Amino acid sequence: MERALALRLSLLVSAARITLSFAILSAVLAGEPAPSVRSAIAAEPRPTPRPTAVVHLISTSTPTAAPAPTATRTPTGAPSPTPVRLPASSPPTWIEAPSIHLSAPVVETHLAPSSSGSAEIGQWEVPDAAAGFHQGSAFPGHAGNTVISGHNNLGSEVFRYLVDLKIGDEVTLYVGDTPYRYRVTEKELLREAGESDEVRRENARWIAPTDDERLTLVTCWPYTGNSHRLIVVARPEG
Repeated sequence: MERALALRLSLLVSAARITLSFAILSAVLAGEPAPSVRSAIAAEPRPTPRPTAVVHLISTSTPTAAPAPTATRTPTGAPSPTPVRLPASSPPTWIEAPSIHLSAPVVETHLAPSSSGSAEIGQWEVPDAAAGFHQGSAFPGHAGNTVISGHNNLGSEVFRYLVDLKIGDEVTLYVGDTPYRYRVTEKELLREAGESDEVRRENARWIAPTDDERLTLVTCWPYTGNSHRLIVVARPEG
């Protein structure tokens, strides 16, 4: 009996739900539902909403570090070439020899007739306050003999200590601001006073033109007299 009653009630509820569903459908199709339908809709139990799961995307791969910048290697430049020793286009203007504290101007000088009267032997004029570049001798940097003379006991005594130069000492000529460096390679003391023209001509070969590049410095000696000629020969560095 009780089971039959329960079955009947279940059928009545199902029928009521079917009727309500048709009513709702009809209301949707027709427009605004009637008040009785709205009340029924409101009374209908609604399922409790389940919380929406929030999904976070997590990377499981190990982060790759940004590549370190590759060091740019600065190319090693070729070694600087040795400066070219350009030949001078004019006579020297200054002379220096640090080992004897020589620092003096250079001016051009000329050949004068010899006091001996010989047509073959001349005498170079020597300035009082400077060293004298022999006109016609080689400009610095050129093949040939660059000849410079100076007093050792007259005027400014520009070559007073020339005798103290030693083999290997440095001598520098300047043409304007351009240096031409030499090293002493030879020293000679030649007797001049009372000698024959033949001997004097032989002595003069030291100031004659040459095939090689060299610097020749000339003065009198000793300080108390002028019986000899002091010859100092220097050759270009390098």
